[in-house]
Amino acid sequence: MTHNESSVPTQESKEFDGKTVDYAIEAACKYFEAKPDDLEINILTRGSTGIFGLGGRKAKIQAVLKELTPPVTEKKPEEENAPIEAEANRVTPEAPESEKDVIKPGKEAPEDRDKHISLAMEITEELLNRAGLAGQIEIKVDKEGSYLDISGEDLSLIIGKEGQNLNALEYIVNRILRHRVESRTGVKLEAQGYREKREKSISLLAHRMAKKAQKTGRPVTLQPLGARERRLVHLTLKGKGIRTHSVGEGIMRKVVINPARPRQRNTKK
Repeated sequence: MTHNESSVPTQESKEFDGKTVDYAIEAACKYFEAKPDDLEINILTRGSTGIFGLGGRKAKIQAVLKELTPPVTEKKPEEENAPIEAEANRVTPEAPESEKDVIKPGKEAPEDRDKHISLAMEITEELLNRAGLAGQIEIKVDKEGSYLDISGEDLSLIIGKEGQNLNALEYIVNRILRHRVESRTGVKLEAQGYREKREKSISLLAHRMAKKAQKTGRPVTLQPLGARERRLVHLTLKGKGIRTHSVGEGIMRKVVINPARPRQRNTKK
C-alpha cells in the first residue's frame, strides 16, 4: 500500500473519511472490494481526537485502485552488480515515520544515549500520530545534551495554554521511556524555542514578585505552575535573600515567595 501525501492519483479516485486514517482506508477497501495493498492512497487530512481530549477532526483520504503491473522477473546473475542508479527506478516500500528522522552528522550522542533519545522520538511520534496531530520531530543538542524539538502545523495545540499540553506530553513520553528501558534518565521536549521563551518569562516574573515581597514585607503567591517551572522559580531566587516554598496539590500547586525578613510593624511605646 502506498501512502502519498503530496501527489494526487491521475486516474479516477474517490474520497473517504473516518475517525482515523485506518478507518478511512477500511472504508475505501469496502468500496473497491480490494485489499489495502491494491490501493493507491493519498492522505488529505489525518484524523484527530486532539491531544489529551482537546480538539478533533476526521481523517480524509483519496483512494484509487492501482494499475495492474507485470510480475517482477527473477534477476539474472549478471544483473546482481548492476549500477546503483538503476535502483532509483524501482519502487520501494515507504519507511516507517520513525525511521525518517535521524541524528545529523556531528550531533551523535554516545551509543547508549543515542538509543535512548531515538526511542523517545519514536514514542513521541506514536503519541502524536494517535492524537492525529501533525508534528515533525528532530533530535537536537544543546549544552544540557540531546533533546527533541517539535515543529509543524499543529504546534500551538501541542504546546497548549502556557505549555500545559507540552508538559503533559513530555511527562507521558518519559514515563513510557523509563518503563521500556528501566532508566531514570529523562528526555526534554522543546517546541521551536517555546520553553526557552517561557523560562525567561518565568524568571522575570520571579524577580518582579520577589521585589514586591521585599518591598511589602508580605508573601506573594504565584499562579499555578508545572514542576519544571516551580523548580525554575526556586533556583532563580536562591541566595537572593528570599525564601520560597510550594503549596497546593497537582495542577494547582503554586510557589509562595517570602521575604527573608518580614516587614516590622511600627509600635509606639
